[in-house]
Amino acid sequence: MVAPDRALRPRQRNRHSGDMPDRPAALDALIRDAEAAAADQTDPLAVLVMLMQIVIRSDADPYLLNGALIEGIAMTIMQRIPAERREEVSREAMRVLYDRLHAKGTI
Repeated sequence: MVAPDRALRPRQRNRHSGDMPDRPAALDALIRDAEAAAADQTDPLAVLVMLMQIVIRSDADPYLLNGALIEGIAMTIMQRIPAERREEVSREAMRVLYDRLHAKGTI
């Protein structure tokens, strides 16, 4: 049974959702923006590009961001590219990254 004084108080809702109870408000805002963009966009690649631009401009840890992007490339190759083309596509992805960084004078 609920105590009488508690029964009259409105239930407080946890303002955070999911598995990250202590995530910052900026992340919640980012998620809302991404969800709104996804609702307006029918092209998932356009949503991904927009979300990447937001995250890259954010204060997200750049080392973790690089790891997440690399993991996304690896998972895409492993799950979506036919087995007979995976090696070729993997090499091409690494070449494109190298060429892009080299062209910008990074390496």
